[in-house]
Amino acid sequence: DVLAILAEAPVPQRIPVTLFAAIHDLLLAEPDQELAQWYPNLTTAPRTDDPLPTALAFCAEHHAELVELVRSRTPQTNEIGRCALLLVGLGRVATEVGAVTQLDVGASAGLNLLADHYAYDYSGQRVGTGRPLLRCELRGAAPDPSSGSATVPVRLPVIASRLGLDRNPIDLNDPEQVRWLEACVWPDQIERFERLRAAIGVAEQARPLVAKGDAVADLASAVERLGPGHPVVTSSWVLSYLEPERQQDFLAELNRLGSERDLSWVSLEEPSAATNLGWPDALVGSSLSVLRLVRWRDGVRVEAFLAECHPHGWWLRWL
Repeated sequence: DVLAILAEAPVPQRIPVTLFAAIHDLLLAEPDQELAQWYPNLTTAPRTDDPLPTALAFCAEHHAELVELVRSRTPQTNEIGRCALLLVGLGRVATEVGAVTQLDVGASAGLNLLADHYAYDYSGQRVGTGRPLLRCELRGAAPDPSSGSATVPVRLPVIASRLGLDRNPIDLNDPEQVRWLEACVWPDQIERFERLRAAIGVAEQARPLVAKGDAVADLASAVERLGPGHPVVTSSWVLSYLEPERQQDFLAELNRLGSERDLSWVSLEEPSAATNLGWPDALVGSSLSVLRLVRWRDGVRVEAFLAECHPHGWWLRWL
């Protein structure tokens, strides 16, 4: 009966997180429901006995609401922990060119457009003074800075202008959309939940602009909308939601734009989930997220694979 609810979702969204987020969404709206007693982010002393009978009863009682959610909603993991990873690439580009402009593809509510508003702790090395504080453990031998390889930045980059691009942007003025964003965070990971809410508070003040559009068809026009400064396209765990041929189209469009103007691309994607992004043999099929920096300068393309990472930014291991 529960799987029949998920079967109502469109095929690309027919994944467990869609169902779990739908259940979480209803509990966030009504935290007095009995099932909320097992959710660490909704109660101070969560129950530890078997939640399954209560969960099944909840799904039966709220069948129609859950079906509507899985039919109409797409998983939106606007995970700001990824900013600790994207910042490595953004910082490397800013060291080279100065002020940058950022286009975040798959921006959701635009929270990853605000990397320069947060603070970071890279294994004890602090960067920035904002909130929330994002912690990222550094693993492996650090690159030699004199070689020009990317390391963690010593200061926040200057982001002169920023724009998000998303097929279904989250409207921060809509409480139901914001609740869905929160529902997509796993409820047992309280720190992620709390820092998401903190970042939403930052975004409500900063108001990053997110345009509705397609990752391929609208990429060029979105880059053109950025203000003066070197354009950096960022993407994190979004290209895996494109069909394989569309992943190739995205790369082709980036290459076309880079042949016409200086451009950089900082991406965080998993090779096993986004298979058609031109991975080197050593990374093909990897289930770890890979931080990549591609630069086009005077029409010449240079690519570097910087680190393997936890998908939520808890750690990175230099490549």
